[in-house]
Amino acid sequence: MKVTVKDVAGAAKVLAGRKGMGRAISTPQVSAPEFSALATWRGAESGVLHIRPSQLATLCAHPPKERRGLVSSLMKLKPACIIVNGGPLCKELLTKAESSRIPVLKTGSLSKLTRSLSSRLVQKVSLHGVLVEIFGLGILIIGVSAVGKSEAALDLVLRGHKLIADDAVILEKSENAITGTATDLGADLLQIRGLGIINVRALYGESATAESCKVGLVVELEEWRKGQHYSLVGLRERRYRILGANVPYLKLPVKPGRNMATLIEVAARNQMLKNRGIFTARDMSKKLQKRLSG
Repeated sequence: MKVTVKDVAGAAKVLAGRKGMGRAISTPQVSAPEFSALATWRGAESGVLHIRPSQLATLCAHPPKERRGLVSSLMKLKPACIIVNGGPLCKELLTKAESSRIPVLKTGSLSKLTRSLSSRLVQKVSLHGVLVEIFGLGILIIGVSAVGKSEAALDLVLRGHKLIADDAVILEKSENAITGTATDLGADLLQIRGLGIINVRALYGESATAESCKVGLVVELEEWRKGQHYSLVGLRERRYRILGANVPYLKLPVKPGRNMATLIEVAARNQMLKNRGIFTARDMSKKLQKRLSG
């Protein structure tokens, strides 16, 4: 969906560049460059630039010729629009913005504009599952209904880990990272068959829950099926696609006698090793191949 400057401007006052209100905004991030570093600034194209009052004062303190040069460098970044919320405004900035058709907006509520950007541009999806944080790594547990996702999450909470969301997990993509949160009604709650809905924060304290975390591993629980092949080595690195991002993924078979919380905790530890470049299965395979070739 195309989002334009006009879509997010709200009650902001247009100081210059009104003909550019239809310019598209491609990122929810608001950048705040400094005039002393414009030559090395990257990633501002089609984004929103916020010029802080101190930077406006710095710009106005330069001689007219230097001001024109700095303003030209700013416009070469090709931002979707420029936001100011106080400070002096020099005519060179407004004149160049008008000729470049880059809107200059003045707002008294930068946070409101930022929220509008995020709500329109951040990709979101709701997924059935449970999200827990283990040693700082977000683990998204998925699987069919009644396979034991919530029970495993409760066991993990008892081990000192944190519950983020149960049943419905809201996933957002920002800068190629997937962040998960609970719904407004589902925060701190866990639904266990036979027990009903329990409040994890009330039962185990504030340290047992967290508002959000980045998803670093997807674990799918599946009923053990006779004859189904399950990897004993783990050489194959699988991925689960969420909002266009590829997240590490593994499938764990559920069977009586298997402690799923322990297996998920070990999977989290193993993924943390992989994130550091330590791949146990690959190292073992290399050692075996070396011995066989020798």
